[in-house]
Amino acid sequence: MRNVRTPFASILVAGALFLVGAEASAQCRSFAKNKCVPELAPYKFNESFNAAQLAPGEEAEVNLTFFSGQEYRVMVCTHPILGEVNWKLVDANNKVIFESLADEPKHHFDLKAASTMQMRVIVWVPSKGKSDMVHVGCVAIMVGFKE
Repeated sequence: MRNVRTPFASILVAGALFLVGAEASAQCRSFAKNKCVPELAPYKFNESFNAAQLAPGEEAEVNLTFFSGQEYRVMVCTHPILGEVNWKLVDANNKVIFESLADEPKHHFDLKAASTMQMRVIVWVPSKGKSDMVHVGCVAIMVGFKE
């Protein structure tokens, strides 16, 4: 008897993978809303949700716009299973404005934009050596502003 994969089976597999991804995204959003947003205080969350599920050795980045005269708090919030992560804020010329390393973590950076500018937040999860267990966790990049 031959093993034949039908289009229906392929659709089921693709659908299952989508649901697993959607579930992980929903859990990450819930984590960020419940744990990270309160830590932005006294800054107000800008309602822009930037998060990813990352494992050791992976990185993510997000582009952000900061408007002239506004005060901001940029914060990287991670699920405890990952431990501390490395992150930096760089300007349009790739000049490092702020950097936090896992061995000396700083979870947020406050700034006042002198002019409207684009910056990038780059987050990377340090590799923890040889291990059979790979832990994946939520990393949220949050931005708050003063009213």
